[in-house]
Amino acid sequence: MALGVAIVGLELGYLMAYRAGWNISVGSLVANILLAIMLIPIGILFYKEGFVVTQIVGVAFCMVGLILINK
Repeated sequence: MALGVAIVGLELGYLMAYRAGWNISVGSLVANILLAIMLIPIGILFYKEGFVVTQIVGVAFCMVGLILINK
């Protein structure tokens, strides 16, 4: 049930971003990066996954990329 709601919400977000004037490639990229970053705490809390230095570096690169894309 939660997965279905998440998928519908993500697709609705895509449609709203496109209607607001975002480019198709940029909107999809930003949404996927934000989704990946938001899933990190879920993996840590519910699935007891580790969070190592390489993953921290990856999150930092994602954040820098989002900043550069939105400038």
